[in-house]
Amino acid sequence: MRLLSRPALIASAIVLSACGGGSGSGESAAVALDAGLSAEIAALEDAVAAARNQVERLRDFEELENLAGVYGFYVDKNLHNDVADLFAEDSVVEILGRGVFIGQDRVREYMLNLSPIGPSDGRLFNHMHLQPVISVADDGMTANMRARLLVMFGIEDTQAQWGAGIYENQFVKEDGIWKFKYLHGYQTFYTIYEDGWANRASAIFAPYDRLPPDRAQSVPYDPYPAAFVPPFHYVNPVTGRDDHYADPGLREPEVE
Repeated sequence: MRLLSRPALIASAIVLSACGGGSGSGESAAVALDAGLSAEIAALEDAVAAARNQVERLRDFEELENLAGVYGFYVDKNLHNDVADLFAEDSVVEILGRGVFIGQDRVREYMLNLSPIGPSDGRLFNHMHLQPVISVADDGMTANMRARLLVMFGIEDTQAQWGAGIYENQFVKEDGIWKFKYLHGYQTFYTIYEDGWANRASAIFAPYDRLPPDRAQSVPYDPYPAAFVPPFHYVNPVTGRDDHYADPGLREPEVE
């Protein structure tokens, strides 16, 4: 539908008024045209708002994926304070059976417990976030992300390991900036490089004696070779189905 400019609409109203032969009909035509113009303007404003919202959500997706990548690169190089700075004040960390740590201060304490700060010669700890699935709330203030963790860990002339897991993370936007709200890393496997996961994989990691958690892990499970699947935060994007996604065994519901 072609939209008329306000001068064109006014001119049309004048013409209709003259053709109507009376002030009453002319005024009615002008009122009708003005109402039509108001409706068109409102429709355009709605379309602009929807487009702006779509752009904001796309920006959120990009910022969240970058945030996950930044986290991984900081972990790589033991930049523990930089990692903790990515978390909200009331955030939570739960990683690999180590337990649950509540609040940014405890997140920082957990990170600093892992190793001395900074990279060191002869040490490799690549920490990769792959295959992200991002879901942003309609209001753009919270989000979830599922990603695959792949770890290459090694100390020269000492040991080397492969590791893998699943992150199901929650995020919050504070003052326009995305931060981690709940980082939940599920252990899929850790194995000695020479052995490989076909021959030996570590059991679920235990809490550190030197750093007790605030509470026990929220989802008890066994890693590979057990067939555990961390619950999905999202529904099937085609069917909308989610009736079995919270089941760690992904068992299909029985058909009656």
